[in-house]
Amino acid sequence: MTARRLLPLLLGVLAAVLLPTPAVAAPASALPGTLKIQMVPPIRGVVVTVDGNTARSDPKGLLRVRVRNFTGLDQRFTVVPTEVGPDRRVLLDRFRGSLDHGVHSRTVEVGLRTQRRVTWRYADRDGAPVPVERVTEMRLRSNTGEVIELTGGDLARPLWVAESRTQQGPRGLASKQLYYVVDTVMVDGTSVVNRAGHKFVPWERQDWLIELLFFKVSFTADDMFFAQRAGDGIRLTRADGRVQRLPFAADGTVLVPDLPRGTYTVTVLGGGVSFGRPVSISRDQQVTLSVISAVDLALVVLGVLGVAVGLVLVGRPALRRRLRIRLPRPAHQRTGRWRRPLRLGLGSALAVLLVAAVVGVVASRPARAAGGPAPATPASAPVPVFAHYYIWFNPTSWNRAKIDYPQLGRYSSDDIEIMRRHVRMAKAAGVTGFLVSWKHTPQLDDRLAKLVEVARAEDFRLGIVYQGLDFSRKPLPLATVRADLDLFATRYASDAVFDVFDKPVVIWNGSDRFTAAEVADTVRAARQRLLVLGAAKSTEEVAAYGTALDGHAYYWSSGDPVDGRTQNRLAAMSRAVHLHGGLWIAPVAPGYDARQLGGQREVARRDGETLRASFAAARLSQPDALGVISWNEFSENTHVEPSERFGVRYLEVLADLLGVDVDDDVAMDSQQEHDDHWGLPAWGAVVASGGVLAVLPLWVFLRRRRSPDGAAPPAQRGADHDDVEAPVDS
Repeated sequence: MTARRLLPLLLGVLAAVLLPTPAVAAPASALPGTLKIQMVPPIRGVVVTVDGNTARSDPKGLLRVRVRNFTGLDQRFTVVPTEVGPDRRVLLDRFRGSLDHGVHSRTVEVGLRTQRRVTWRYADRDGAPVPVERVTEMRLRSNTGEVIELTGGDLARPLWVAESRTQQGPRGLASKQLYYVVDTVMVDGTSVVNRAGHKFVPWERQDWLIELLFFKVSFTADDMFFAQRAGDGIRLTRADGRVQRLPFAADGTVLVPDLPRGTYTVTVLGGGVSFGRPVSISRDQQVTLSVISAVDLALVVLGVLGVAVGLVLVGRPALRRRLRIRLPRPAHQRTGRWRRPLRLGLGSALAVLLVAAVVGVVASRPARAAGGPAPATPASAPVPVFAHYYIWFNPTSWNRAKIDYPQLGRYSSDDIEIMRRHVRMAKAAGVTGFLVSWKHTPQLDDRLAKLVEVARAEDFRLGIVYQGLDFSRKPLPLATVRADLDLFATRYASDAVFDVFDKPVVIWNGSDRFTAAEVADTVRAARQRLLVLGAAKSTEEVAAYGTALDGHAYYWSSGDPVDGRTQNRLAAMSRAVHLHGGLWIAPVAPGYDARQLGGQREVARRDGETLRASFAAARLSQPDALGVISWNEFSENTHVEPSERFGVRYLEVLADLLGVDVDDDVAMDSQQEHDDHWGLPAWGAVVASGGVLAVLPLWVFLRRRRSPDGAAPPAQRGADHDDVEAPVDS
């Protein structure tokens, strides 16, 4: 009985001893599984390897690959550099988070850097191909700052360039497309492209056409004094030092059909004396040079000899008597009275000849080629002229609400070279400065700092439009406004770039959302270092704010100035602002079309007539400054920046209104130089030489008169002394 009871107990003990203990469940990260990956950008054919397994992404950029576990995948995961097409390859850029997060069946984002193979070809302005052998160097620059310099055989080979990279966004990884601009293309020692004038996006285009600035130039030579052709040809010295001799055709001209833009030294061959002269080529033009022929030289020599002989005869009475030459003088004029006028006459002649020599040298500038105006110098406008300028643009900004685009391409406001070209174009058109739209963010702070640097280098002025509204057009808190104005004043209040009035100008966009007391309290400290203007839209608003602000700048681009009411409205605003001693900035706009933003109103440009009418109305309002709306507001289509749709038309109209003859090549080329090249033209050389030759005998003559050998006897000297104060008969 006891044995029966003990048997189950014994069997239980044996089972516990002999049977294995159940294992504790392993964590999911230590178990095999499938890693799900989303490629950014979504590209087909990307190859990855992990734990000896290989997978390739599908057309949507998705792939799945087996892994032995999810621990330390970052060290075992590899994106194989792969050519996913004939002209594209991919490299690993970054992960979002960690690959180990895929343990919970989550899809992990893997960012890719893509490269594209691009080719290019060169053409002149008429589209004719230019052999690559003529190019000695090309420099490309990406919007990320990468510089690629190509020389020799590399100019003819395809090039792999970075096409995109990824960046962390609020919703995950995002692919950012890169673009490239052409900084220089060197031909014959000079660059034949406008810097940053060509922009290429490898993602969109892999065959680049680069237009080179070649021009048709005709050279002729004329006699300096006589209206006739002269010379046998020209000697053309290029920027790289290469010399070319070109004979004149039967019509007395030599045509160079493909001369690269640049400055050349040109000398006329044969027919007399010709001095090498620098000639700047920036358009199709005809250049006329001067030659000093043998006849010209003979005339000059005879003239100089005549002056010299006359001076010798004046100073040698004995020689005159021997030659029976008598100088006429009044019978009553005594010897002493004759000598004083003679000394005065000689001094005057010497001064005239010296002035002639100086004029000859000063006039020795290179002849400006026919067919183009001289470099324009902006006329001083009665009041400063600003253009509203926006630094918000990213490459993706151009994908929304745009019907026109800049000629410079769909740029990013990070590009300092774009800023430099904008400043130079605006300055060439007579614009005093930009009113920069800004508020305190890291990105906009950086862009403003770059623009200040450019403006300082170009002697250009800036003001600020403080954007006191957020993206939803709601006003920023007053504490934020106060802090931002203080930050700006601390950084820039003493910077000469903002020196237009007695203090830097800041226009507070959004001030009309607050009471006069709130505004006054917010800007009280800032007004000690800044001129803070409001953006009132009516005389009632101006009166309501009184002296709480330093004036107002009316941002009114949607009014039609042709209907006649604009002038009265601006005049009333001006009176209201000036009544309180404020600064008044009147608006000028070329037209308006915000229908892409959901608006209904359009003001036609009328080929510049709208801009002219707006400018006239603004000027009649007696402004302290003009505010052109705008330089680059492409969403509301108020831009005057050269664009694909309008070209340089509105920059030219603005320049004409400001009294400036703007050169399109200068305005569109930030690399254009305006240094004054000094040389000696033919007639300048003749005048200078003649002056020097005439001065020499004059100097000898005066020295002889003052020497002891040529002095008068004591009695005669005394007579002369007695008559010094006597009046001279006229």
